[in-house]
Amino acid sequence: MPSSIGARLRRREDPRLVTGQGEFAVDVRPPGLLHAAFVRSPHAHARVKALRLEAARAMPGVVGAFGPSDLPVLGHTMPAVISHPAVQARLASPLASDVVRYAGEAVAVVVADDPYRAADAREAVTVEYEPLPAVVDPKLAQQDGTPLVHDVPTNVAGRIRAAVGDVEAAFTSAALVLTERFSFARAAGCAIEPRAVTAEPGNAGRDGIAVTLWDSTQAPHMVREAVAAALDLPASRVRVVAPDVGGGFGVKGRLYAEEIVLAALALHLHRPISWVATRTEDLLTTYHGRGQVVEAELAARADGTILGLRVHITQDCGAYLPTGIVVSLSSAQHVLGPYHVPAYSSEVVAVYTNKPPLTPLRGGGRPQGVFIMERLLDHLARALDLDPPEVRRRNLIAPDEFPYDTGYPSRGGGTVIYDSGDYPACLDRARALIAYDAVRRAQPDERKAGRYRGVAVTAFLESTGTGEEGARVEIDADGAVRVTVGSPSQGQSHATTLAQICADRLGVPVARVAVSSGDTAAFERGTGTFASRIAVMAGNAVAGAAREMRRRVLEEAATLLEVSAGDLELSEGIISVRGVPDRTLSLAEVARALQSNGDPTRLGVTHTFAPERAQAFAGGAHAAVVEVDIETGSVRVERYVVVHDCGTVINPTVVEGQIHGGVAHGLGNALYEAIVYDHAGQLLSGSLMDYALPGADMVPNVTVVHADSPSPFNPEGIKGAGEGGTIGALATIAGAVEDALAPFNLTLNHLPLQPEDLARAISRATSGATSAVASFA
Repeated sequence: MPSSIGARLRRREDPRLVTGQGEFAVDVRPPGLLHAAFVRSPHAHARVKALRLEAARAMPGVVGAFGPSDLPVLGHTMPAVISHPAVQARLASPLASDVVRYAGEAVAVVVADDPYRAADAREAVTVEYEPLPAVVDPKLAQQDGTPLVHDVPTNVAGRIRAAVGDVEAAFTSAALVLTERFSFARAAGCAIEPRAVTAEPGNAGRDGIAVTLWDSTQAPHMVREAVAAALDLPASRVRVVAPDVGGGFGVKGRLYAEEIVLAALALHLHRPISWVATRTEDLLTTYHGRGQVVEAELAARADGTILGLRVHITQDCGAYLPTGIVVSLSSAQHVLGPYHVPAYSSEVVAVYTNKPPLTPLRGGGRPQGVFIMERLLDHLARALDLDPPEVRRRNLIAPDEFPYDTGYPSRGGGTVIYDSGDYPACLDRARALIAYDAVRRAQPDERKAGRYRGVAVTAFLESTGTGEEGARVEIDADGAVRVTVGSPSQGQSHATTLAQICADRLGVPVARVAVSSGDTAAFERGTGTFASRIAVMAGNAVAGAAREMRRRVLEEAATLLEVSAGDLELSEGIISVRGVPDRTLSLAEVARALQSNGDPTRLGVTHTFAPERAQAFAGGAHAAVVEVDIETGSVRVERYVVVHDCGTVINPTVVEGQIHGGVAHGLGNALYEAIVYDHAGQLLSGSLMDYALPGADMVPNVTVVHADSPSPFNPEGIKGAGEGGTIGALATIAGAVEDALAPFNLTLNHLPLQPEDLARAISRATSGATSAVASFA
């Protein structure tokens, strides 16, 4: 049987979705459905003096209006999902009672029989606020006399330091030291489907479920645990279903107040309730990503080889810390990149501001870390008058050095160890595909003609595959195979790729395998779909379950055929005796035999994959050619190349789609997207007219080349693929734009590179003023 793994199968879920047959959280409409609307603070920081709900309660169709004192759970602190012992995490309650700490924080909720009536009643709620000073800049927030977000002595939630090697000696012996500052604007997930929840009270006498949530989430099991804890229920009595999810990008992998509120109200009112965010509500309240200010120093020899590095990361955490500081810790780790860095020290400072909380956003801190190192290497090359790709080559880890121990402390214990790869080959391939040398040769004449084109080639790596994941493989009496996993899909194509793995390892046609996911009642465990982890973790879990199922099937068939199991083979769902082609059994016949023998448990296998080494490292190289209009500052991306190593490729088409989407996301973060607040903490980019997403005309065709080195850290050799397109794009675009504008001697360390900022910087450079693009704090 030809291998299913590596085959370019069409995505099996697409026909249903593109023909409008998908079912999303807002499509779930149980009988008697009510609708919720949240009353949100217009202030970034204020004391709640009075909340008056009587007028709203009296309006037609209103079933109830609730503040934090009306149901105890609504005023209790929400459970922490991620914590760190060095960080003092302040957490929100579902509804703020005494103080609001960011614009958009909910203070009350109105429930009505119609969403429009609920929205009207929300406007009838009166809240008396006492405005308080707000702080929005994470650097200023650390200064004495700055307004405090919480009633504690400082806005600094914690500091975490890590190091490897003798950093002081590296800087003492360096021929050259670069000192630079970087900043990254906050960015939104902006999934095509905003956050949405439908909650229905259960029938405890029938199935033991107290409440069911249909939730647009990336992590239904995490939501179940948190909602159960908030409602003081056993987790087994809360069911969370992630139906079709219209995009996640990390921001939907978190716990939100609305999930707890709707579950509590459904139980209180004994009615199902639905809520879906408006686009402005989504931009205002869904946790943001990025949001860092970084000071970095690089020590190098005169030949461009790295001696040491120091990095100080200030993380704008927003008002609360529900996800700890995993973003900035990931950034600190990924600064190392695929390079030899003999000595490195990092310090992460977590700072509260009057903004929504921070979350991992596609790449989860990795894009910032890669950006810092790649920009430093570009500037090192400029200072030494060397070719930027050559500087990278001199520092890249060689293929024969794997597994490569960086010596840097891992968050899970031990040190960070890279598993496999050929970084120099990836860099060279990207350089050739982008026609790097031809662009360089053309630049002098083009610049004389007033055309400003630039090229960049960068390297990246990405830690993938964390935690653990389980899978169940079952065979029905007709020989059909069912695969069940816990973590849901938001476009990652579980229904296709996990079916391919199961089919290959079990020995059945892919068409006979059905995959389901994202229902806590169907599978007990699931970490969540984020951090490029599903192919690594669930893929290996499915493979393990399928292999065990194959062993059981052959064992039973051997009994039926009166031969040794070692003499049998299973292919295309048919068991045959080697050398005796007419002696066969179908998978259905074996399944029926097991059922008739009274042992149906043998028709189902559950396998949990929890690797000894927690991470596999994807990697590769990006390259781009851009053209900049120096009058307007607009950037056109002409060509884009990604050479990508995700280990074993399950389905090239799916991987390429992930990379294409990731590059588009990275281009948006590099050139357009910025969540902007004024000095009072008011959101200035609260609609898609103000928050600029890249359109189809702004994203070029992306050339993807697979450079696969299977990981030795998991049986299937898989590395993640979901975020590599984004992780390398920020640095690549900045490098190419800076190269295009080399005659103006600009330093582009602050993202996004919006046209107006570039145009101003070019104008200042032309007039002889300081040439730099403004920083986003």
